[in-house]
Amino acid sequence: MTIGLPLTRKTIVITRPERQSGTLYERLSKLGAHVIKFPLIAIEAPENSDFFNDQLNSLDGYDCLIFTSRNAVEMTFETLAKSSPTAVSLGLLESLQIAAVGKQTAEALENHGVTVSIVPDVYFNSEALLEHDSLRKVASQRLAIIKGEGGRDLLRDTLLKRGAEVDYIDAYRRICPMTNLLPLVKCQESDGIDIIALTSVEGLSNLFTLGSGQTWLSNTTLLVGSQRMANSLSNIDHTGSVIVADDPSDDQMINSLLNWANNS
Repeated sequence: MTIGLPLTRKTIVITRPERQSGTLYERLSKLGAHVIKFPLIAIEAPENSDFFNDQLNSLDGYDCLIFTSRNAVEMTFETLAKSSPTAVSLGLLESLQIAAVGKQTAEALENHGVTVSIVPDVYFNSEALLEHDSLRKVASQRLAIIKGEGGRDLLRDTLLKRGAEVDYIDAYRRICPMTNLLPLVKCQESDGIDIIALTSVEGLSNLFTLGSGQTWLSNTTLLVGSQRMANSLSNIDHTGSVIVADDPSDDQMINSLLNWANNS
């Protein structure tokens, strides 16, 4: 721990899936925080993998592919690598319009050699993506939303109202990898936890399902990655402070943590 850094003596729990937590962990650690990884979401293949494969083999029937997360990107390319030569896959994707819900999703696509033409300028969520000019006039277009199982229907429903034909392609499913809060309970008892950072409604739900009856959790300060997540707390026994980031990207979560630390 280095004295003088903005997050020195702050114990921060991050709850991203394990494969996505590395960069956030490193950046917060360099800012002086004591960071605890406690993934509340794990990513697995979709329930119907054969159907997913069949859908990927029919991507040439779409005008635009919309990727809603880095997980959707990685699981799509892992599957394509097993079933189709990379050159063929890239050639196909380059012939379509590609949309990404946010900067990190766009970067994941670009890391695979795919050019992203549609991405929000500021906030990284479905609402911001729908404001993009390219998705305002989609009548008669055929679009595919590549996502995880479940989730909101806002993107699809809005595009349908705008006259598009929209299909879902479920690239993965989310499970909770944790069975209890014991690691966090031990940390709370020994050093205390200053804040828990959450980036999905499902992760938030998993946390309080695992922590049912834990008074300390009800009083702990939370950082959530959207106003929608904050609104969902109305159905949860939580009385502590809630900080709302503009979106769940690493940059926005870190900015919110820095503002919180500066004012605490």
